[in-house]
Amino acid sequence: MKVADSSYYWRQMNLPGRNWGVKLGDLDDPFQELIDFHLDWENRYVSQDTPLSKFPTDRSRIGRGVMLSGDPGRRKTTQACAAMVSICRRYRVEGYFIRFGDYVQDKTKSFATHNKVDKGLGGEAAVLETERFSELEQRLYTVPILVLDDVGKEHRTASGYAAQQFTTLLRHRHDAMLPTIVTTNLRGGEWAVAYDESAASFAMEAFDIVYIKGQDFRAIR
Repeated sequence: MKVADSSYYWRQMNLPGRNWGVKLGDLDDPFQELIDFHLDWENRYVSQDTPLSKFPTDRSRIGRGVMLSGDPGRRKTTQACAAMVSICRRYRVEGYFIRFGDYVQDKTKSFATHNKVDKGLGGEAAVLETERFSELEQRLYTVPILVLDDVGKEHRTASGYAAQQFTTLLRHRHDAMLPTIVTTNLRGGEWAVAYDESAASFAMEAFDIVYIKGQDFRAIR
């Protein structure tokens, strides 16, 4: 891995610039649930080459992430990024940050571009674009720690495409023993309305769900 003080180290995680290098310990009031998640990392993340003799005794926490749920302006993204930074620096693993709406939009665009390539259209630029997205998606499916930001804000269609992508990605990561931190404005029963009952049930299984209250930090600036 690159030196943690270099800009490349943080850019390759796709972190917003304001979050570069900011750890949980640098925050005035880090969420206790994220501190616990950070300290419990070795029971949550198990690499694919780990022998069975080294697996945690309690396997119920393997792959289990954290979902931060609350109204806008409660610093969910700041706290999630700080948790990822803390984990990456302490345990020497790679992480990645992406807004879920950007992922859905890029995937939709990639389908259209791929169809052009299949028809011999678009030229080299189209080929490079499909390769770029393929590399991005591969990373989302394999990086040890992923922050999936603003789930629920993406454009949703009658086909349920966004819900399908959400559950497919997170179920794969959970099964592959790769924890994810999710931030969302959705609460409780809103999951079943925005996505479906299956997604809501899976969220309960795969995440420690933290309901964030308090003041809107954006409003008091």
